[in-house]
Amino acid sequence: MTSASTAEKNARAIVSLAHARKSFGEHEVLRDISLSVAPGEVVAIIGPSGGGKSTLLRCLTLLERLDGGDLSYEDVPVARGGAYGDKSVLAAARSRFGLVFQNFNLFPHFSVLRNVMDAPVVVQGRDRAEAEAEARALLAKMGLAGSEDKVPCQLSGGQQQRASIARALALHPDIVYFDEPTSALDPELTAEVLRVIKQLAAENMTLVIVTHEMAFAREVADRVIFMDGGVIVEEGPAEQVIDHPREARTRAFLE
Repeated sequence: MTSASTAEKNARAIVSLAHARKSFGEHEVLRDISLSVAPGEVVAIIGPSGGGKSTLLRCLTLLERLDGGDLSYEDVPVARGGAYGDKSVLAAARSRFGLVFQNFNLFPHFSVLRNVMDAPVVVQGRDRAEAEAEARALLAKMGLAGSEDKVPCQLSGGQQQRASIARALALHPDIVYFDEPTSALDPELTAEVLRVIKQLAAENMTLVIVTHEMAFAREVADRVIFMDGGVIVEEGPAEQVIDHPREARTRAFLE
């Protein structure tokens, strides 16, 4: 890739992270991490437990603050050298992404419909009738038509995860992050959720997925990032990283 095309890609990146560092006490969890994600790209992040994958996602979604490095969402400079912008900057950044947690994080006493439409109305100030119509359409797309008035405990784990995906999409995010979206599910329910994510990828949505499902990562991701010890050890096209890894640490993990 030429330097001009690299600069162009960075200019178009939905999210950019440069030289990111994060420690918890004496333990350095992220060490000089740089990455960017282009519109329509699907990126899978793989690696052993404790390698920094979930911390990276928590920093990208502002659930944790970087100790150093730069973070931006297109034209929104979130952090520079670990110093964060004000509340308006953080609010602007949060409007750009959706997050799907591994444990669903639905409001237990809200109906499924209210779980999906609440943030568009309360946070984004959208018209209630419009938000409800869109929430119903998203739930139908997720295979949950007829479940709108149930509460989360009345759904299977796979249904709860599909409801949480609908909730993330209801905010019209530029990018959706998935933090091990199937780790709490059995194999049959895992397949349900992976089908939905594949559908979103086919619709050219921008996705970043922390996953331990290697076959899924190979099939869906444009790019795979292998993390270990708080650094990006290897990244590249999914087929190359998973089938023909260049680094010994990647090969050892995949074996």
